[in-house]
Amino acid sequence: MYLIADGRRSPFHIVTGQNAHEAVRFAASELQKYIYESTGACVPFFSDRCPRRSPEIMVGIDARDAKERISMEGVGPEGFRIKTDNEDLIIAGTTPRGTLYGVYTFLENFVGFRCFTSDAEKVDRMPRLELPEIDMVENPAFEYREVYFRDAFDGGFAAKNKLNSNMADLSNMRGGKMKFYNFHHSFHDLISADEYFDSHPEYFSLVNGKRRKEGTQLCLTNPDVFELSLAKVREWIEENPDCTVFSVAQNDYSTPCECENCRAVDEREGSHSGTIINFVNKIAENIEKDYPHVLLHTFAYRYSKVAPRNIKPHKNVIVRLCNIECSWEKPLAELAAQSPEGEAAGFLKNLKEWARICQHLYIWDYAVNFSNYLQPFPNLYSMAENLKLYKAYNVKGVLQQGNFSHGGKGALDELKSYVMARLLWNPERDVNREIDDFLAGYYGKSSDCMKAYITLLHESVGDIPLKIYDSPASEIFSEPVLEKADRLLEAAIEAAEDEAVKRRIEKERLAITYVHLARMEMDHPQRNELIDAFAEQVKSFRITEIMERTNLDLSFEIMKRSRYCLDRTGRYSLYYIMR
Repeated sequence: MYLIADGRRSPFHIVTGQNAHEAVRFAASELQKYIYESTGACVPFFSDRCPRRSPEIMVGIDARDAKERISMEGVGPEGFRIKTDNEDLIIAGTTPRGTLYGVYTFLENFVGFRCFTSDAEKVDRMPRLELPEIDMVENPAFEYREVYFRDAFDGGFAAKNKLNSNMADLSNMRGGKMKFYNFHHSFHDLISADEYFDSHPEYFSLVNGKRRKEGTQLCLTNPDVFELSLAKVREWIEENPDCTVFSVAQNDYSTPCECENCRAVDEREGSHSGTIINFVNKIAENIEKDYPHVLLHTFAYRYSKVAPRNIKPHKNVIVRLCNIECSWEKPLAELAAQSPEGEAAGFLKNLKEWARICQHLYIWDYAVNFSNYLQPFPNLYSMAENLKLYKAYNVKGVLQQGNFSHGGKGALDELKSYVMARLLWNPERDVNREIDDFLAGYYGKSSDCMKAYITLLHESVGDIPLKIYDSPASEIFSEPVLEKADRLLEAAIEAAEDEAVKRRIEKERLAITYVHLARMEMDHPQRNELIDAFAEQVKSFRITEIMERTNLDLSFEIMKRSRYCLDRTGRYSLYYIMR
């Protein structure tokens, strides 16, 4: 056994290499911090420039003689090994990020460390920390792990939960990240119709015999379009040396070019993905020699979701398959088996085909109701099973998109962000255990009521479709379900041990209040007053959007003027760049 701490004292020292990367030094300081919080013992931390004084916890493969003492065979770029050796403990990754993840995993396993949200975490308090013999290796299930919720963009939360999210505030000290340049729809950034259409309409989509300026794509077989796009991609790479992934991806319109040359490629390939992959491949092959570390990113989305018959994405191309048409009431595989001609079956077929031909297949997944951010979207169990499915088909990266607005705080956002992060590292984890862990740590004495509330929502879905643009008229939210949800949340508030927990539950209660108000009869005598009071509550939580990219005050007007918030006349998109 290895006695790390006892009676607020430790016989160990923490040591890094004297020239250790800042993320490795930070990892060592985090190890010191949380052992101190757990045991009261402050383990001294220094570099191996100092002579050995006691048993050591070596952090990083360059600490002391760690490289000679442990093998890193089987440890990937973000993986790590934790090993006891003689009287020492070694925590090391093949990269600084891997070492940091190793430290957080050690803390999870041995002092009960958890980071639930950006401002809520815990360790177990213990007078004595004693370790058994250890020899463990972990690698992430997916090379790219993005929880696209606002709170998950916090760098501390992301690093502690082993996310390498593009959107997270992950400095070099926190291990850095897989950084994209414009990982959204980017054809308009490559060649803008505002700049080029009047002089060169042939650069843009021919649809029904006419070139389109508005809501357009590029003409991907036009040689000038290729040259201009290649030059722009090279410019992006030179100007953004910290980015490793650059998007060459269709705009968010269903308007592929139908010119003779584009049509010929797409007909030969049996999909509009034919012209896209052909185009992206040409750029990828051109830049490969000069920028061997760079990947290009494109979509298999809506009209391009079907894989091409003959061509394969180049080895430095990421294809991100989107499942926007699907439902989330049950796992995709189960839905596909129930309805062989349905959307889930179509997605599963596309997943299999892309997996067969693509070295870097990513998924863009969805985890919230975008039309109604506050409306419950009970998808935790289907999401967990879907991640196992993706892993089985050798998917390399997953983004789970939720409420990314600047105020965040959609329905169960905090719980979803935590559980998703945990499962993106290892989808074989028990989802119920992860949920219970979060509830106990975040809601304390109210956790039983909150678990009953979450169970109620998920059981209420049954066979009812759960889609990302459902209205509050959905049959999931029957009056008995809403009434029971109210009772459970009220009981949770009564059980709360302090104001912070009470406030968290009151935030969550906005979800049920929103559905109540949206379903309310138009002639209810207090309808507008109740919506005004709700608006003040929403604003008290610094929430900025309750409907995706929609002015907050306009959202409350939409609530007032139509039952189920169906009349969205006058709505305009608050488009802000997310990079």
